[in-house]
Amino acid sequence: MQDLVKRYFWLVSVIAVIACAYFAASATGSVLEAKLLGDPAEAPKVPPPPPVTDPKPAVAVRSKAGAPVADRNMFCSDCKPPEVAAVTPNTALPPGTVVPTQLHLVLIATSVGSDPRYSFATILNTDTQKQGGYFVGDDIPDTGPVKEIHFKYVDFENKALGRTERVGLFGEVPPPAPPPPVAVATGDKPPGDPDDEMAAAVAAGVKKIDDSNYEISRDLVDKVLSNPMAVAKGARVVPSVKDGKANGFKLYAIRPSSVYAQIGLANGDTIHAINGFDLTSPDKALEVYTKVKEATALTVQVTRRGKEMTINYAIK
Repeated sequence: MQDLVKRYFWLVSVIAVIACAYFAASATGSVLEAKLLGDPAEAPKVPPPPPVTDPKPAVAVRSKAGAPVADRNMFCSDCKPPEVAAVTPNTALPPGTVVPTQLHLVLIATSVGSDPRYSFATILNTDTQKQGGYFVGDDIPDTGPVKEIHFKYVDFENKALGRTERVGLFGEVPPPAPPPPVAVATGDKPPGDPDDEMAAAVAAGVKKIDDSNYEISRDLVDKVLSNPMAVAKGARVVPSVKDGKANGFKLYAIRPSSVYAQIGLANGDTIHAINGFDLTSPDKALEVYTKVKEATALTVQVTRRGKEMTINYAIK
């Protein structure tokens, strides 16, 4: 190994000489550049830059005017559903005819998608207080399947009548008005009209003592029990639910000449119990009916405008 190093040691000297020569040449070049290539006496002329115009960006002025939004009419407030004919339940209809529904359905809201499969509607049945969201093809309980969903109305199949009916949003498609009564020679109603007979019996059979006490004749009670449908037309009676539990029956649209009005009941009243028997379901109401139909006195517990009260009836 020592012999090998001695034999080629001269290469180390050659590399050192080459490195020194390189650094010496670099230093000489830097000195000559500094001596011979000095800065010029005058700087070159540079044209001035063009003037810069920096206009202020236009600031959008916000307006509180509602005319632009109204002109856009995003929700098509002027659109109206196709007109439908007013018919009675027994009217024969040509295929494809749509009629306003006579059912107690309320269209609360609709959501219409670009694909009809993703459109849905929220519908409330005021008779059963059942509310739900339905897609096209879903069955409305006790009614039929949804056929079409639009912005302001929904078409569905009424299975009971075998036809397509429509429920509108905000009363856009109201149910047809009943036909006007036909006048007869003896007056507006024919002789012996049941409504007139019931109204006369109610007027003669109820005596008001004060706001919480009434006297009712036995004849009127017997007449009501023999024809309950005549009394049922005097108001709308719907189940009342509080905290998810049935707590009685609520009264709406009471006619002034009806039994309900004459015995001191008012719109919005909720009847909870009669003679201590709770009215929590139709079955309970039927049970109460069988127990009190022979009673000589009735005590009715009512909630009116958030206040509980008791109305007493003496049957004589």
